[in-house]
Amino acid sequence: MHIPSPDSHKGDNGVLLVVGGSKRYHGAPLLSLLAARRFVDLLYFVPGERDPYLISAIKRIPEVIVDAPKRIPDCVLYGPGLHEARPSIPKAPLKVFDGDGLYVGKEEFEGNVITPNEREFTRLFNLPPSKENVRAMAKKYKCVIVKKGKEDVVSDGEKVLVNREHNAGLTKGGTGDVLAGLIAALCCTHPPLTACWIGVKGVGIASNLLKSVYGFNYCASDVAEKLGEVVWKLKI
Repeated sequence: MHIPSPDSHKGDNGVLLVVGGSKRYHGAPLLSLLAARRFVDLLYFVPGERDPYLISAIKRIPEVIVDAPKRIPDCVLYGPGLHEARPSIPKAPLKVFDGDGLYVGKEEFEGNVITPNEREFTRLFNLPPSKENVRAMAKKYKCVIVKKGKEDVVSDGEKVLVNREHNAGLTKGGTGDVLAGLIAALCCTHPPLTACWIGVKGVGIASNLLKSVYGFNYCASDVAEKLGEVVWKLKI
């Protein structure tokens, strides 16, 4: 895990830009931002569509700046809640494509991270979402793939990591947006494969802690609120 230097200044420990949301979907980027806000110094948001309800919802998160950063961010999360909107993809050394952002074109995947669920993986690659196929597609497109499902499979085309530490409560809407936000935030200060592994483990462990208290009666925002404690105390 990245530990901030005592001599660091604001912005040295991660600048993240989230591009997402639309007139139809306000909640997806909001959940990604809630997950990310504890893990970066500066958090920016650019809406996929200039919808006043979307912007009003995002502005309820005090840590978020609703504007593009003046500097190039460390990472861009592109996709949560975009629906049919396709804003331009900002420049950044690393990008995480999630949700509707997965369909911008496979040429954008190289050197970046994609986070499909099993149905999205099959739609993207016309292949079953097996461990072997995840590794093969990560190698072919030179990216890191996080295939979400009963088994989370993370691969950079060489290593294949499998996470089974979660529960069926994560089938609720929005938990994928939480995972994407956490991964993108961690990508600002960690190598992509490391960030993705911490992400799936963190969300999985958070879900199990919530289940131990509430059973399956928890939601995506509960998971987002648990991440700061989980990632720090459990030293994933």
